[in-house]
Amino acid sequence: MTVVAPPFTSAQIRDACPDGHTLDILTTRDGEVVDRRRTVYFDPDESAVSIRVTALDAHGETVGESMEARSTWDDLRDHAVFRGEVTTVTRETIETPLGRLECARYDVASGEVTLVFWFSGEHPGMPMRYATVSDGHEVETTEVTAVMDPTS
Repeated sequence: MTVVAPPFTSAQIRDACPDGHTLDILTTRDGEVVDRRRTVYFDPDESAVSIRVTALDAHGETVGESMEARSTWDDLRDHAVFRGEVTTVTRETIETPLGRLECARYDVASGEVTLVFWFSGEHPGMPMRYATVSDGHEVETTEVTAVMDPTS
């Protein structure tokens, strides 16, 4: 099986996610908000990082209990490893809550739907946007709405 190279190396992701690096993320399904969450990267070392995910209310305030896990940088990189025979990679500029972003767009055929991921070189790590597309229509979309970095 051939695979498409991931958009970032483990080292690039590690360098972009210092202690306290935070992403606010919004998911919509058929135009309706179905999930808001905040992801915080903490306690990084050379090989791994801890990740805390907390739900957000409509005003961006945290609600409920957080979930925490530890992940290696290689595992985070490997989330973007896709089979070559079902993946097409192109370049695209997209409008996001973060502004215009130049992205590597990965279209991954998955049965009757296409999974589309937009990775920005300005923000190594998770895609700044991803969508499930059916019959040319984005059924579900997840987008990073804010990036907060304690070092900036």
